[in-house]
Amino acid sequence: MQAPKIVSKPAFTVVGLGLRGRPQELNFGALWDEFGARMGEIKGVINPRVAYGVEGNVDMATGEFNYLAAYEVAPNSPVPAGMTRWEIPAQTYAVFVTTLPVIKETWREIVESWLPQSGRRYGPGPDFEFYPETFDPGQPGAELHLYVPIQ
Repeated sequence: MQAPKIVSKPAFTVVGLGLRGRPQELNFGALWDEFGARMGEIKGVINPRVAYGVEGNVDMATGEFNYLAAYEVAPNSPVPAGMTRWEIPAQTYAVFVTTLPVIKETWREIVESWLPQSGRRYGPGPDFEFYPETFDPGQPGAELHLYVPIQ
């Protein structure tokens, strides 16, 4: 795993479809398929060629969390029926590059190795996957970015 880039990101707003549960119980592929079918309903999209997988509201006792397949939108954009809006606070992040085939291993390395050895702590607010314009889920080597809030 390469060393992360440390960045500060201003607050932003996302709207999308969500799930709640433990990672091994959630069907992320089905959620992204449904999001793909409904993304045209979202108004005020900042860039329709990039997407976010936002994770938050973690219950440390059960391992459950909320996951949102989403677009960044202009503040106060309407929320389509069945979708959710999340306000992401301004935050400093460690940004890691990974691919879908190894995303679970990358998360494990971040939590079990990088964070403890970095001298930093997990910050408040959600973490997220950023899917850039170049991302193609059909290509195993397509890169995405994991944004981990740090203090």
